[in-house]
Amino acid sequence: MSAGMWVPVDSFHSRARGGYTSPHGHTTSLPDPGRDGAARGDASFALVEATYTVAELNQAIGRVVARAFPDEVWVEGEIRDLARSRNGHVYFTLVDAGPAEPGQPPAVLRVALFAADRAAVNRVLMRTGAMRMTDGVHVRIRGRVVHYAGRGTVQLRMTWIDTDYTMGKLAAERLALLRRLEAEGLLDRNAARELPPVPLRVGLVTSVGSAAHADFLTELAHSGYAFRVAVADARTQGPEAAASLVRGLGALAALGCDVVALVRGGGAQTDLAAFDAETVARAIAAAPFPVYTGIGHEVDTTVADSVAARSLKTPTACAGAVVEAVRGFEGRVDAAAVAVVSAAIGGAERAAIELTARSARLVTAARLHVVRHERSVTAATAAVRRKAPSAAARAAVQMLRIGVRAAGAARYGIATAEGHLAETTRRLRREPGRRLAVEERRLGGLASIQRAHEPGRMLARGWSLTYAGETLVRGPEDVAGGDRIRTITVGGVIRSVVERENGDGDDRGK
Repeated sequence: MSAGMWVPVDSFHSRARGGYTSPHGHTTSLPDPGRDGAARGDASFALVEATYTVAELNQAIGRVVARAFPDEVWVEGEIRDLARSRNGHVYFTLVDAGPAEPGQPPAVLRVALFAADRAAVNRVLMRTGAMRMTDGVHVRIRGRVVHYAGRGTVQLRMTWIDTDYTMGKLAAERLALLRRLEAEGLLDRNAARELPPVPLRVGLVTSVGSAAHADFLTELAHSGYAFRVAVADARTQGPEAAASLVRGLGALAALGCDVVALVRGGGAQTDLAAFDAETVARAIAAAPFPVYTGIGHEVDTTVADSVAARSLKTPTACAGAVVEAVRGFEGRVDAAAVAVVSAAIGGAERAAIELTARSARLVTAARLHVVRHERSVTAATAAVRRKAPSAAARAAVQMLRIGVRAAGAARYGIATAEGHLAETTRRLRREPGRRLAVEERRLGGLASIQRAHEPGRMLARGWSLTYAGETLVRGPEDVAGGDRIRTITVGGVIRSVVERENGDGDDRGK
């Protein structure tokens, strides 16, 4: 019964001499209906308003709850505000993920997982290996509905979790999203983005200060190439992670990045829910640059991996892929230089062989020409000897003329052959040098591009690198007062100590 209800007198705990005892022990006198009622015409029973103490009402509510829910129940919803106490208990709010009534907040239920039950739940989660209880995870849990009289609250005391429900729901949602993206032609859109030959302007979307952030930058630093990195700090886990990742990709779109890496460390599959979000997938597909993912998981593939231009297993591998792209360009430049030199040498050798062959052919032709004329002279001489003396004189004259013409023709043929030989020699000598000069100019152009991106030249232009320990300093927030820092310039290393100025709160180098 509740306060404010009217109830028959006989329903209370005790009755004596026309009175009753209230739930908290107070006795109230009532008129005697047999004596006073007959005289006044009152009813045969009186109605009184029950009054409870807070403790009594809470106890009554607890009994009602216990009767309404005698057994454990299954409840599904989204985890919010999860907290772990020092004594091993876990507390969180289970939020109804369905649409709420217009103008009404979503339904919530407080849940407690006590240390005694937590061990059994953890064993289930460990067997699954891909799931962890954290904010934003949709779960189906079992527990007992209890009412705590001391606080006047209803709570679910959790005892079990259905991991198959969560993993199945995630898989079904992931598959449905992939099908929608494929139908819209978005799965291959980012892969069609062209990677520049030398991708030195790199964007990075991750949680600044995380292991993934450090691993990615370390891999780039060890490459020796002059990378320039723009970092967009973003949450990679929790209900706000998807919106944070989308903002990070949008911020880098205006900076003209050659490639952007989206990375985070490993974790349970439920920790990667943000990378299965539709908003993140669409942001990657619409990005004006190729996106590489390194989400730190070895088995499962997120929707972001499927939409990105390349998917790598770890942040380090993701950075390595960018380094390999630059190294590949360097290799192509070296191969082009080798090809130019090889072509020049091969051309010179072929020209020398051709020159020798042409010289031999010209000499042979000249000798054959002389032999033919010698035979003609011999035949003419024999004819003169056979004829009469009168004809001998004419024959002698003719023979002399023929001899003169043959000798002239032989000299002309030899001179012509020698001219051809000299011209061919000059042309063959010029051609290798000309081709070698052309290829040397091409090689010089490629070498200039490579030299322009050398770290030493960047330092010579006035750039510098500042480290706090082994960590690259990118802004005042990366150091604190008293930190020792070193600045690398083209002229050497400058070591400093950070001091904090009064007024603006910034850390300044001293």
